[in-house]
Amino acid sequence: MATDGGPVVNLNIKITEDERWAFKELCVKHRMSQVEGFRRAVRLLRAQLEDEGTQG
Repeated sequence: MATDGGPVVNLNIKITEDERWAFKELCVKHRMSQVEGFRRAVRLLRAQLEDEGTQG
């Protein structure tokens, strides 16, 4: 995911309180910000989806 220095925006999603805390705790455990955790998750999801596309 490119971080080209474009405008910064908020992302509003609805998740359960348990999911929220699990994500926060995971990020803290690995000493990363939630923004970095989100960016890593997007990269992993993109790679997985692209991989699935090549296997079909």
